[in-house]
Amino acid sequence: MDAISNRSLKARVGALAVSLVMATAIATPALAFADGTTSQSTDVTIQSVTPDPDGDNLSFSVPTQIPFVAKADGTMLAPSADTLKIQNLSVFPTHVVNMAVTEQSPFKLVPDVEKSTDANVFQFTVNGLQAAASVDTSINTAWNMGYAGSANNTISLNITDAKIARVTTDITTPQKAATITWTVASGAAQ
Repeated sequence: MDAISNRSLKARVGALAVSLVMATAIATPALAFADGTTSQSTDVTIQSVTPDPDGDNLSFSVPTQIPFVAKADGTMLAPSADTLKIQNLSVFPTHVVNMAVTEQSPFKLVPDVEKSTDANVFQFTVNGLQAAASVDTSINTAWNMGYAGSANNTISLNITDAKIARVTTDITTPQKAATITWTVASGAAQ
């Protein structure tokens, strides 16, 4: 055998010996614990996703119209709270965080028609809150809704204190006086 083959053989035997020692060292703890069991845990978390523009995550319905009927004395009648409802259609609780009323010309939304001198003024409250350009309901638990299908997944809208004064436009047929924009968020108001 020449010197190069002898060195190659020694290197191979040395590598094999080191491999066997390493394999034994690695296997020894595994063999020692092979009869026992071990376990680990995994946390499961769930979070609602910020609603997308298509409404696939946060979903609710609102009345398409609140038709007032004006009486000769300026009071206005609205449908019952049983027929005017906001309904949560999401799989988690939600709450109304804002009610914003945008008036439609020639009508003007005011806090009190008796104190205003403008024409075509009107006022109303929704569930005890004065209708206004922006009403923060975010911390009011009365605006909470349970998940879809639960016993409390709706909010009935009780319209009170509805009045109109100094009408100069023809209201013998329905006229659009305002639009209410409802903003709803996931979770419940605390």
